[in-house]
Amino acid sequence: MTRHETVDVCVIGSGAGGSVVAWEAAKRGLRTLVIERGPYVRAEDLTHSELEMIPHLYKDGGLQLNTAMDMFIMQGSCVGGSTVISNMVLLRASDDVFATWRGLGADVSTEAMRVAYDDVEMRLGACEPDDDVVSRTSHLFLDGARAIGRTPRWMMKSLGKCRGCGNCNVGCTFGAKRDALTTYIRWAEDAGARVLPDTNVEAITHRNGRVTGLRCTTGRRREPLEVRARQVVVAAGAVGSSALLLASGIHRNVGTRVSFNAGAMMIGDFAQPLDSYDADQMSVYLEGDGWCIEATHNPIMSTALTTPGWLGEHGALLRRQRHLAYAGALVATEAVGRVVQSPVWGHEETRFAATDRDVTRLKDGLRTIAEAFFAAGATRIVLPTHRVQTIDSPRDLDRVSTCFRSTREISFGSAHPQGGNPMSDDPRLGAVRSDFSVHGFDNLFVADASVFPSCIGVNPIDTIMALASIASGRILARA
Repeated sequence: MTRHETVDVCVIGSGAGGSVVAWEAAKRGLRTLVIERGPYVRAEDLTHSELEMIPHLYKDGGLQLNTAMDMFIMQGSCVGGSTVISNMVLLRASDDVFATWRGLGADVSTEAMRVAYDDVEMRLGACEPDDDVVSRTSHLFLDGARAIGRTPRWMMKSLGKCRGCGNCNVGCTFGAKRDALTTYIRWAEDAGARVLPDTNVEAITHRNGRVTGLRCTTGRRREPLEVRARQVVVAAGAVGSSALLLASGIHRNVGTRVSFNAGAMMIGDFAQPLDSYDADQMSVYLEGDGWCIEATHNPIMSTALTTPGWLGEHGALLRRQRHLAYAGALVATEAVGRVVQSPVWGHEETRFAATDRDVTRLKDGLRTIAEAFFAAGATRIVLPTHRVQTIDSPRDLDRVSTCFRSTREISFGSAHPQGGNPMSDDPRLGAVRSDFSVHGFDNLFVADASVFPSCIGVNPIDTIMALASIASGRILARA
């Protein structure tokens, strides 16, 4: 028997975007339902076991890839979305990003975003990391970058009373991290919103430009559920939101202009022990021309996946973990990707290949990491190629530009997919108007990173939440 739900506002997705919209709707007294595909996992349900947590918290168990299978795409699949497995880095997009968006037909003012950023960061308690949880990698990169004439900066983060355990990417067992689960979702529930986890929206039904219902399955037994709502807000992420609209027969520019903050890790080997895995994972960043470097260190299993080499070579590097410093170069890729429905299997596929410009910028960022680590005292640099290649002297830095020709030859990936439902009032380009409504609809909206018409170049949580705050005003004014 099909279960039925009737609400004022239904939000599909509980991550950075959906959580903000849900809270804004609930505090206005609207009957609000949040549907989440993943489980509801609280701090007491978490462990520091990557082997246990990654399959439980990550989309596709952490195995999501692009169609060519040469780029990993990391996204959360739980209440709170990707914020739960993030480092809650709050970096603002530059004013140039919003100027680009306006040129593409998206009415997003720099001043409105500044106000929204201020509000989000105040509510989340954004601040620079405490020095007692900052890793040796972060300090070494900071010193090395300054030594080569660069200006690295401390990140603004929302980690609460961080213990510096280094396991942010498998959730915060201490409940300190101020992710969407512990802030906006909790506030929404306190205001009367209901969260329905373990529920998949199979399709949005619609007629004559209005949503008539949501066809869902819920619980372990995948029981049928039909939801009716006056307003539906899709916030399932850059890949998920596009896939849902396509599965619902909504196609105008859907799945287009997909981009990523994507990159690769470089390793500095130091004579002295660093133990950087036993600290806040990332605290320092450096922006350049089309790239951003973040000094970071993952928990050991994730580190193993991004450490080069096979068999004995790989094992030898892992045995030097106490001495290794990692940093990633992320490039703001061109918006050339697509989310499509598989012509064979029917599920979503993410089609993306880095352009020559993306590869050139990535190499520039990786070279800068090598320069900074050498300046900080590294004895050698390990390149991100699949087989172990090293640079043993600053005199050989030109090898960075020749060690690979395409991203297929390195460990390359992203936790920051963007685009897919680009915002533009031009119906030839946009899937979503500047009021966040889907073109051709008056009660269907999108409020997540999928509306970005171009890549913002930094960690997107701050921008997603700020944009969702703006979206809430525009959407709920029509409630």
